Amino acid sequence: MKKIDKKMFALLTLFAMPLFGEKITIQNATEMAVKNNRDIKKGMLEIEKNRLDVNKTWKNSYFKVSYNASASMYFKEIKSPFAGSYNQSYGHNITLTQPIYTGGAIKTGIEIGKDVLSLSELNLDKIRKDTILSTVQAYIDVYDAQISLGVLEKSKEALSKNYEIQKEKYNLRMVTKPEFIEAERSLKAIEASIIEQKSNIEIAKEALGILIGYSDSAKIEIVPFGVEENFSKKVALKDDMAKLTNQNTEYQMALRQKEISKKTINLKRADLQPTVAGVVTYGTSNNTKMSELAKEKNYNGTIGLNLSWDLFDWGARKFEVQKAQKEYEIKEIEAEQALDNIKVNMKKVYYQLQALEKSLEAKRIAVEKAEEVYELEQERYNYNLITMKDLLDAETTLRQSRTDYESTRLNYYYLISRYGSFLD
Repeated sequence: MKKIDKKMFALLTLFAMPLFGEKITIQNATEMAVKNNRDIKKGMLEIEKNRLDVNKTWKNSYFKVSYNASASMYFKEIKSPFAGSYNQSYGHNITLTQPIYTGGAIKTGIEIGKDVLSLSELNLDKIRKDTILSTVQAYIDVYDAQISLGVLEKSKEALSKNYEIQKEKYNLRMVTKPEFIEAERSLKAIEASIIEQKSNIEIAKEALGILIGYSDSAKIEIVPFGVEENFSKKVALKDDMAKLTNQNTEYQMALRQKEISKKTINLKRADLQPTVAGVVTYGTSNNTKMSELAKEKNYNGTIGLNLSWDLFDWGARKFEVQKAQKEYEIKEIEAEQALDNIKVNMKKVYYQLQALEKSLEAKRIAVEKAEEVYELEQERYNYNLITMKDLLDAETTLRQSRTDYESTRLNYYYLISRYGSFLD
């Protein structure tokens, strides 16, 4: 399990087997999907945005410098808009403010910002995994459709031979017309199925092309791939489940959300505390003439502390603390639920793999049996021991057995990918 633990898609110990020409392997497809997926691009931008928020939060702990200018006119007596006695006052100053105590709001804000950044990174990782799994499934859908087409074409080949034999026999009056028509009908039916299957391949290729960003989907060529069989015997479910708390992305996301909600309680509590800031001011004020602002003797500096404390708000801020506490309790429950669901799903996939391993053995035997039965039925038909319907039934059973086996095999490959995704 080391490869699955470290890299989700050592993807199934896959090995590609190119047949001819340039093809897209399942590894190529997942790489292209990750590169071109828009949700992944959005997730990367979200990380950059949250990183800027962290940097911005750090700035709240540094001093700030502001400039203020004022111009005032004080009236003593007003008889008309153009008459009266008044005084003028001009001033400006530069103020430096350094936060000293904020009840822990700045520190907690920085910690929350880092957690939000970490959460966005985990979310991007989850998007990548979901994209890879979706691509694997789309790739398998194309592969499955092509295999089914191959089975149908093989059946067509057998039915075409049978049709030609029946045609000759019918011309020699060795078989009845209903038997000849039945042979012709079965051939036409398989031809119709082939046309339908080709359209299924086209649609499956288009879906894969959208995922991997390949515009000319009709030119996509699938490379056959395989994995080691009896995968469930090579993993230790109990050990892997123990790793979920440290390695599963979805659970780590739930824990991070829980941690953010816990720190939000402290952030809300900080609103109940006083804030203290150091203040340094340098400038001039109460000058009666604008020209006096430039005279150095009028400038002075002050240094001091500024304490601010909201004493009464009808308990509104306390309610915010209580809300934050309830939100934390919710996230705590959600984290437990997430881990329970992940464990259940992992067990489910593991047991499905075990079942499919047994099923594959049975389906492989069923194909071998169906092949033998069909050959036997062909021979019996040649000796007029069975009807045309019996022969066609045997061919249908063989075709279905082959299709069922290949579909099960590909589903088995996908489930191995699913199992690996829990631990990456």
